[in-house]
Amino acid sequence: MSQSKVARGNSTRQANKALRKQNILDEARDLIASRGFEAFTLSELASRAGVSIPTIHNLFGKKQEIFETLCSEMVIRVDETVSSPELVDPVASAEAFIDSLLALYRTDEAFYRAAFLAGDRSGLFDHQLPMGIFNRSLSIARHMCQDALDNGYLQQHIDLDWLAEQLFGCQRLARQDWVNGYIDLDRYRKQVLIGMYITYASVATPAFRKRLYGCIAQLA
Repeated sequence: MSQSKVARGNSTRQANKALRKQNILDEARDLIASRGFEAFTLSELASRAGVSIPTIHNLFGKKQEIFETLCSEMVIRVDETVSSPELVDPVASAEAFIDSLLALYRTDEAFYRAAFLAGDRSGLFDHQLPMGIFNRSLSIARHMCQDALDNGYLQQHIDLDWLAEQLFGCQRLARQDWVNGYIDLDRYRKQVLIGMYITYASVATPAFRKRLYGCIAQLA
């Protein structure tokens, strides 16, 4: 057999393997969205994906490894979504941040809610992970604060690290309320923006503070 045929054969096998893996992940995503991480089983996943349980073990490992793969993809998607072009104006920046994030969640709301809930319970989103959602979101919040300070929207004496933690907290608490079904995505947006604007107002210059009060009044 020629080397070219061998190469084509290997390429075809790799392509088929990638398709099987993606199909399994797609079915796992649907099961997590509809039933939650704890409820779905590998036997059900294998049946829906049209493969055997040993095939799933060979391609991924156990149930937890499948979920970790999905969560890794989710973190990448979130990171790509919030890494939008920089905006000088803090209000525009806050709106672009939350609108981009919620647009992503709307593409598969049930899955994102279930994944965040399971991820928090299993420790996959541990605050100590350097490249996790917590530290990435905190880094973005600090960058927003630095831009606001550099462009004259905030008073000079502020502690940027403290301010970034408060801004991030607004988003984290709203996300928890949404994940647990207390609020919908529209309320999520409003809750985040009001919290961010109140936080900014505590250290804003007089002119910017007045504008923030107007934004809060519109949202409320």
